[in-house]
Amino acid sequence: MKIIVCYPMKSLAKTYMPDSSEALVAETSEEFFRYVQHYQPDAAVVFSEMFSAPAWEWLPSVKASLSDMSPLLIIPLYRDEALIQKVAEEMKLQGVYVLSAQLSQEEIRNQISLILGLEDDAQVRITGDRQGIVYALMSYGSSGITTFCINYPVVLAKQNPDKRIAVLDMNEAKPDLTRFFKLQKHQLALFRPDFLDANSAKKRNWMSVCKQSAHLPNLYYAHAATRWKSSEMTNLISAFRHQFDFVYLDWGYCFPESETLQRMIFSADRNLLFVRADPFSLENARQWIHSWRERGVTCEVLLSHLDKGQPFRIGEDIALYGVVPRIHEGRLMQSHRSSSVLVEEFLPPKPYLTSLKQIAEAESFEKSVVLA
Repeated sequence: MKIIVCYPMKSLAKTYMPDSSEALVAETSEEFFRYVQHYQPDAAVVFSEMFSAPAWEWLPSVKASLSDMSPLLIIPLYRDEALIQKVAEEMKLQGVYVLSAQLSQEEIRNQISLILGLEDDAQVRITGDRQGIVYALMSYGSSGITTFCINYPVVLAKQNPDKRIAVLDMNEAKPDLTRFFKLQKHQLALFRPDFLDANSAKKRNWMSVCKQSAHLPNLYYAHAATRWKSSEMTNLISAFRHQFDFVYLDWGYCFPESETLQRMIFSADRNLLFVRADPFSLENARQWIHSWRERGVTCEVLLSHLDKGQPFRIGEDIALYGVVPRIHEGRLMQSHRSSSVLVEEFLPPKPYLTSLKQIAEAESFEKSVVLA
């Protein structure tokens, strides 16, 4: 792959590039445009410090100089990052990948390799066409989605070692999964240009983009907390359904009901509303589910924080996906502080683990489970 790099020092520029790439370095912006016109590269890597003009001037010019199929990778200065992303989005510049300004030299090299498909496993190798199940997880807040996404996929992965499982943190307001699993360097937003087209999204190997569990090779996590457009959401769901058997989207708060949220709800296979086991939460859940039912969407309830022996009434017309018991606040807080997965601990909370195992077993039969 022929790549033109725009960087002020030729001797250092190639240290940012993967070993398998052929890089021609332009040490000035004028030289960069001349090289592009003469050599017609397969891709370009540009450091924003090379341009003195505002991003809304040089970025469209750089992209226009390349062929439509040539990706443009930008390594911004910290002060330029947000502006460059905004310019690329508002001008609808396709094929522009804006890396984080906080990456180290090695991390830049790895992400360039990943984006350009220079890794050995960069192309997807799957047999057949997977049709995985996509779950949209929502709540009115403090209903246990994060705890569920930390623990349940581990149980599911152990019970189904032949299935690929992906957990995506889409909670822009409160990306707790990203903090817990340290997913800051596994951001799907970096690959937004791929989600503009369904075929492009399916071609990339999303397993190599996600963070693989250290102990369960079939379990993957990614940071996806950004303001997705509805079309991007459609292609993201389609791509992950194509490569994984189970996909869990931790959306978080189900309000306000944005266009992207609505697209996710209509595109997902199962919509789960996490509800605390108290009268106010149950009543709000009933109203929300009934409003979506009028739009032709089925939503199920996962009832959380249920105390032993506590009665609950949610209505015969509401589908109950499962019930999980309350975990002692001190135990839960210690788990989150220490980044400890409860179900992996030496002495896990038995009622909680039992409930998750029964939900995972019910998945095999594609039915709901209600625990007494």
